[in-house]
Amino acid sequence: MEKKEFDFSKMVCFLLNSTSNAMIRDYRPHLEEFNLTYPQYLVMMTLWNNDNILIKDISKETFFDSATLTPILKRLEEKSYIIRTQSLSDERGKIIKLTKEGKNLKYKTAHIFKNMECKIQLSNEEQEDIIKICNKILSKLNN
Repeated sequence: MEKKEFDFSKMVCFLLNSTSNAMIRDYRPHLEEFNLTYPQYLVMMTLWNNDNILIKDISKETFFDSATLTPILKRLEEKSYIIRTQSLSDERGKIIKLTKEGKNLKYKTAHIFKNMECKIQLSNEEQEDIIKICNKILSKLNN
C-alpha cells in the first residue's frame, strides 16, 4: 500500500481539532439544559474564577477577540447571568459582573465538567502531559 502524503492520524493539528470538536459536541446536550453554548460556558467559568473583571481580561483568559466576545456577553446579559458596567479606572473599559443567577449557575452546572473528566478517563499524569503539550503549542503559535 502506498504511503499517504497527508495521513490525518499523524497530523497534530487535525487530531487536536477533531478532539476539540468531539469534546464540544459532548458538552452540548449538557449545556443546552441551561441554554448555554460552549463559548458562553467558558466565559462563565472565567467569571466564576474571577468576578468583576474587565472585558479585556476575559479576552486574555479565553483567547476570544472582541468580535467574538461581544455577542457572547450580550447573550449572557440577556439571560440575566451578568451585568456590564463602566470601569471607574478605565473610561473605555467595561466591567463584567456576575448576577446572583450567574453565581448560582456555577453550582447547577458543576457536574458537567466533572462528568467530562470521568468520561475521557485520563490519569492525572496524562492530563498534566496533555496540558503541558497544549500550552507549549499555544506558546509557539502566539509568539
